[in-house]
Amino acid sequence: MRISLIQLNVIDGDVRRNIGKGLKMLLRAVKDADIIVFPELWTTGYDREAIQRYAESVEEGWSINLLTSIAAEYGVFIISTIPLKEEDGLYDASVLLGPSGVIGIYKKLHLFRPYHEDKIFKYGDRLGLFDTHYGKIGVAICYDLRFPELFRILAKGGARMIFVPASWGAPRAIQWRALLRARAAENEVFIAGVNRVGKSRVTHEGYNGDSSVYDPFGYEIVHSEGNEQVLTAEIDLRNVDIVRQQLPLWRDRRLDKYGIRSDWGLSD
Repeated sequence: MRISLIQLNVIDGDVRRNIGKGLKMLLRAVKDADIIVFPELWTTGYDREAIQRYAESVEEGWSINLLTSIAAEYGVFIISTIPLKEEDGLYDASVLLGPSGVIGIYKKLHLFRPYHEDKIFKYGDRLGLFDTHYGKIGVAICYDLRFPELFRILAKGGARMIFVPASWGAPRAIQWRALLRARAAENEVFIAGVNRVGKSRVTHEGYNGDSSVYDPFGYEIVHSEGNEQVLTAEIDLRNVDIVRQQLPLWRDRRLDKYGIRSDWGLSD
């Protein structure tokens, strides 16, 4: 499987520019990749007016329809994290698109209060675990990375690859890389994190990018610096089984002493 991460300089509120640049990068990526991932809120950034104006529904999503047509034409999967509009409000949501259309939607479970996400979006309440012909893949968004229980549940549910689109500020960059590596190693899965670059006039923070892919041992496969680019990595999901045979973490857990209770029934 070849994964492309679109590390984009997201300009808050400049939807035309974000879409235009993002599509150019996407059309480069589709030549080499099987799965392509955009950063969090790549169409609007954190501009509240743009979020409300350009929020999309699944049925009438302007970017969803556009990306779906590209996915169908090139036979690829695309993960696009956008403001999603539903009857009960707005969500910060990742939409997984494939050649046949929308495969699934994940609404961010943990909203980042320092960016006032909780004032803009509603909390999601479902797991980002989806079936593809590559097997099950997991999706989490940015701040979710700080909650290891979520990644344990995704891995227990069968995800061998977990994608993390993000808008992760530069003041916390060292934590971004450390947590991506930790989530990969502790669950023995591949982790791909894609972050924006540039500076936000809304959050008043810069973004270093640091988009990366880690293998099930926690080794870094690829890593980007802080400029706009398409970062591509080739992975073999069979390595998950190899690593788990060499280091049997899952068999050695002491579930007689601890466990994770979950609404999704994946605690054992």
